[in-house]
Amino acid sequence: MSKFLTYWSLAFAVFFIWIVSIVVALADVKDELLDKIHKQWVARGKGRLRPANPLAGLSVAETLTAPARTESQEWVYGEVSRIAGSLGLSVKIIVLQDSMDHFLVHFTQGPRLVTYRVDKAWVADARAGKTDQLERIRRAVEQYLRVEFLGEKPPAPPPAAPAVKPAPAAPTPAATPAPAAAAPAPAATPAPAAPAAAVQGGPGSPTSRGPEAAAEMSREEKIAAAKAKAEAMRAQREGAKPGGSGTPPAGS
Repeated sequence: MSKFLTYWSLAFAVFFIWIVSIVVALADVKDELLDKIHKQWVARGKGRLRPANPLAGLSVAETLTAPARTESQEWVYGEVSRIAGSLGLSVKIIVLQDSMDHFLVHFTQGPRLVTYRVDKAWVADARAGKTDQLERIRRAVEQYLRVEFLGEKPPAPPPAAPAVKPAPAAPTPAATPAPAAAAPAPAATPAPAAPAAAVQGGPGSPTSRGPEAAAEMSREEKIAAAKAKAEAMRAQREGAKPGGSGTPPAGS
């Protein structure tokens, strides 16, 4: 009897421990399930409070909408639309204006967005009837669309014109140095009349022909005038020597 009780007491002890371990495991599973249910409930509650974003997953180009256009914006839209159509481009065009009233032309193609800025002065002149400004706008927008959507390379800028060098100044002829001034003769001894006349205004001297003729003297005339003046100076020096051939004073 004692052996029987000992055997079954051990069996009951093992069975009790197994039952307790199952209960503990079920308690852990229950806690995990309750925690998961609580998180799902909280997530559903936040989802109801948060509004859905209608633009989620869209690019900037896909969210742009064209507002009502003014008269000037409508004119720019018409010109740009004709250019894009002539190039065979399927793009959406939106014309806006910045804070300086310059025109911002947005071209969208799927998720892609490119923008070109048109100067307001160009638009004003083109609408006023200046064909050169209208051609300038068309040429600039067409070149931009060809580069951005057709993959063309921008044209090379024209080469700069070479700088024109100023022509060298003509060399001025060296001025002929004037002969040295004659020494003043003594007041008592008059100079010979003939050489003085040749110096003062002889028929071949430059003084008798005026300042214009003197400026146009040839080399031979300058040499002749210098020789005449040298002769006059020599005659004056000879007349100034004591005992010279000068006329004696009156009354001697």
